[in-house]
Formats: sequence, C-alpha cells, structure tokens
Amino acid sequence: MRKTTALALAALMVISLSACGSSANSSPDTTETSSQAQQSNTENITENIVDAEINSENTVSDKQNKVLILYFSANNTKDVDAVSSATTMIDGASSVQWIADIIHNTAGGDLVPIIPSEDYPLGYDELADYARKEQGDNGRPAFEDLGVDPTSYDTVFIGYPIWWYEMPMIMDTFFETYDFSGVTIIPFNTHEGSRDSGTYKDIQKLEPNATVLDGLAVRGQDAGKDSAKMSVTEWLGSLGF
Repeated sequence: MRKTTALALAALMVISLSACGSSANSSPDTTETSSQAQQSNTENITENIVDAEINSENTVSDKQNKVLILYFSANNTKDVDAVSSATTMIDGASSVQWIADIIHNTAGGDLVPIIPSEDYPLGYDELADYARKEQGDNGRPAFEDLGVDPTSYDTVFIGYPIWWYEMPMIMDTFFETYDFSGVTIIPFNTHEGSRDSGTYKDIQKLEPNATVLDGLAVRGQDAGKDSAKMSVTEWLGSLGF
C-alpha cells in the first residue's frame, strides 16, 4: 500500500514538473511574439512619420515655387505678329512685357499674357482716345481664357501700363473675375510720369483678402536700359527673388 502510494505521488510530481516545464517553455514564445508585434508597430509608425514629413516638405517646396507672372499691354493681341507704336517696344516686346520677362528669368514660375477679347487700337492717338472713352463709360472689356487658374498660385506678379492715371479698365475686369484671397500680389507697371498713380492701393481695395506688396513703377521710355533692368533686379532681390 505504501509502495503504491509512493508510486502515485512520484507520478504526480512528474506530471507537475512536466506541466511547469511546458509552461516555462511557452512563456518566452509569447513574449517574443508580443515584442515582434510591438517592433512592427513601431516601424510602421516611424515609416508613417517619415512619409508625412516627406509629403510636408514636398508641399512646402511646391508652394515656394508656385509663382505666376501676368501682364497686360495693348500689344497683347491674338495676332502674335502685331506691332504697336502706342507702347515703347524693346526687341519686339512692349515695355510691360520687357519687365515681365526679367521677372520670369529671375523668379521663375509661369509667364502668361492677359489678352483682350477685342484688340485695342495700335496707334498712339487712337489708343489714347479709346482708353479715355473706356474710362468714361466705366467699361469692363473682356479678356481671353488665361489657360491657368491664377488664384491657385501663392505669388502672382501682375503688370500693366498706366492709362490716363489709372489701370486699364480691363484690369478692373480681371480683378472682378478672380478672388485672390490668401494670395500674395506683387504689382508692376510702366508710366510716363505718373508712377503707379495709386493703382497699388486700388488693387488692395479690389482684393481686400489678398496681400498686396509694394510694386515697381518703371518709366516706359527707360525700358530696355541697363539702369531700368538694374532697378527691376534690385527690386526682386528686396522681395527675396
């Protein structure tokens, strides 16, 4: 009887030790699996953070380079061979376009002309009379599709001549067409003595939710000269371009 009891107790001990051993062996496996899962989660989180940072950097980079240069001149016609005596010409380009080209070459971005749906007269006297009548009638001349959405850019240079101490009326049409909220507008213009004629403030009134920076006024007869080119490049430098 005692022998039987001893054998039974011995058997129980073996079973107990075997169970403990099995439990001890399984524990590291569970811990290792949990550790691997945590490591995998950490790696995924790290990858997501890195991807987010790269996407953020790309977005900032894209925004910093999103520049548009728009310009209007009576010489902007659907007939690309048109030549006008009403505006100072430099190598076949109007004085406004001459400035726009310098900006484009310096700041990069996209260069787009504002083309009227109906051409303006190309003679000086005819254009002067036409522009005066347009102002008197408070006209809103139409312009052709730009081919771009100017409000999708972060920085927009906008150039025009001064006609009778104001922007050409087509510029009123332009600003009434687009809402430049959140966009930085940088105006520039040509003139024959009236400088900007208060038009930069006019633009701010027309686009109250845009940031309108100090522009540059260049005398039309100075376009093409080295001194005028230096003025444009120094102005761009002061703006960070």
